[in-house]
Amino acid sequence: MRCAIYARVSTELDSQRTSIDNQIDIFENYAAQQNWEIVKVYTDKQSGTKENRPGLKALIADGKAGMFDVIVAKELSRLARNGRLSYELRDICQFNNIHIVCLDNSINTIEGNVQNFGLFAWLYETESANSSRRNKQAKSAKANRGLFVGSIPPYGYYSDNGVLKIKNDNTPTIVRRIFHEYLSGIGMDTIAKNLTEEAISTPAQVANKKNASKQWHGSTIKNILINRHYCGDLVQGRTETIMVTSSKRRDIDLENQVIKENTHAKIIPKETFNTVQDLLQSRSRTTTAPKKHLFTNVLYCEECQKGMWYKANQKGYRCGGNIRYGQSFCPNRVVIREKELMQVIVDDLQALFTTLKEDNYEKTLLNKLNKKKQLILKELKAAQSEIESLKMEKLEYVKLHINKVITQDELVDYREITDSKIKSLQLKLDQLRDKIQECENENYAIQIGNKLKDILTLNELTPEILHSLVKKINCNKDGDIHIHYSFVNPLQDM
Repeated sequence: MRCAIYARVSTELDSQRTSIDNQIDIFENYAAQQNWEIVKVYTDKQSGTKENRPGLKALIADGKAGMFDVIVAKELSRLARNGRLSYELRDICQFNNIHIVCLDNSINTIEGNVQNFGLFAWLYETESANSSRRNKQAKSAKANRGLFVGSIPPYGYYSDNGVLKIKNDNTPTIVRRIFHEYLSGIGMDTIAKNLTEEAISTPAQVANKKNASKQWHGSTIKNILINRHYCGDLVQGRTETIMVTSSKRRDIDLENQVIKENTHAKIIPKETFNTVQDLLQSRSRTTTAPKKHLFTNVLYCEECQKGMWYKANQKGYRCGGNIRYGQSFCPNRVVIREKELMQVIVDDLQALFTTLKEDNYEKTLLNKLNKKKQLILKELKAAQSEIESLKMEKLEYVKLHINKVITQDELVDYREITDSKIKSLQLKLDQLRDKIQECENENYAIQIGNKLKDILTLNELTPEILHSLVKKINCNKDGDIHIHYSFVNPLQDM
């Protein structure tokens, strides 16, 4: 029988890492006694109440693919401390003819020992809820004593047994710089852009978060500016989890938060902090939302895929990624004049409309649509082939992991990248199929003509006409424009 092993601990502490190794040793001995073949070992270092565990997700996916016949775990709580998730796992295993064996003798579907499944699922979730409640009470008690109870100290600080202390690196200097520059009139987005240009490590990078971005954002700057920790006060209990089986959080009213003043060394004087809060409030009252222009949410930078912003002083659009994050993020500094772009689209659409008015337009259009259809079918076939190829690659990587050529983390990373590619290709397939339907529509020429007649009479591009006819416009760093119409344009190259 082909066997899958699942081992889990709640944290990444060294002692818990040892626990995973011990679990695997026990499972290997058990499998050897049963004369089972171990196909794969899955591990997680997260709470069993949470569903989004890489190891568990891979276990479920491989189970559905028929890679093994039985799952071995120390106890049901290692697979799930969430009643609903426990039942989902049971149903998945039943539908795919997979057995579950827990070495504490609570569950063994091979022997038909499943009568207490519901009881154990309830017990483990109740135990987790009680543990969570005790943990919250302990944290609240520490917070009321003026101790920091968060998992990640604020940027510029480190925690020494619950007491925040100023770091001996450049992060406190960066905090002071942010406050000083904002007071001097520099905007949050500009501060963020400058820090990004100088390759200053972001709070997420300093905290060693996974997939931490190297780009500073205006929202990150604001979070630092409004954080009372920097003036020596502790503000804790601002949010809480809705329930133990969910990662979603809700805000706590200010009167129910734990606020303790002067608990640790200040990075920012309290007077400076209060001045900044007044400034933030006054600026937020006087600042108006930016005006939306004709090509907002239609015109995009081809280099970084960010939207292009209208700049009134340049009477045109610039790459938002370049404006916000600088040259190191995106080299596209080209300015696209609004009037010129409008004229390009109007001329393009008028040329199509003129073609449709000619006596022989039907024959010409059908010939062009036929050729267009063949190109679309070719692209459709290529996309389908690429999807099948990616699916085969996924299986090959599973085999490489089974043979210990690549690690579990490498396999998870590759699966996520591949699944994302497949999802994008599936979306592309749907769009191509819609285009084929348009090409096969006998009234297609009439429909396009009705859409385009307003262009000929108005001689200008209104938002309504633009959004009904144009799907997206890309601009590269050389100023080249690529217009993607929302219909199959027979005059446009693929």
